[in-house]
Amino acid sequence: MMRSLIVVRCCFPAIMACALSACTATPVKPDGFQGEYDKPLDVVRQAGIDVMTSYGFEITQNHADYIEGHRPRGLLFNCGGGEGVGIWLEQTSPSRTRARISSEKSFVGMGCQKEWTGPLLSEMQKNLDERK
Repeated sequence: MMRSLIVVRCCFPAIMACALSACTATPVKPDGFQGEYDKPLDVVRQAGIDVMTSYGFEITQNHADYIEGHRPRGLLFNCGGGEGVGIWLEQTSPSRTRARISSEKSFVGMGCQKEWTGPLLSEMQKNLDERK
């Protein structure tokens, strides 16, 4: 009993520091493109930002051809948050843009984190269809 109390006292501050800091996953650029849109790069980038924020991601990088966001963790690891998403954009013509999306899970809480590539691609398409 005493050993487990010592372990809790020792590890709890480190766990909380990780939970409340940048202990999130970093997206890795995937091969190939998953989405191709008949819209200019700026329009597709804004759709990506809109969709990411609607899913609770905080935008941490916002460049002309790259967006990155992370879902903040809840207190006490309430099964959610910590995921990282990156969207790489490439304009192939003035009115056509391709996208690559990477969704990564962080180590802590991985069991209940979500893979976001599919939902983000789907919602980006819906968002862009509404902009016609």
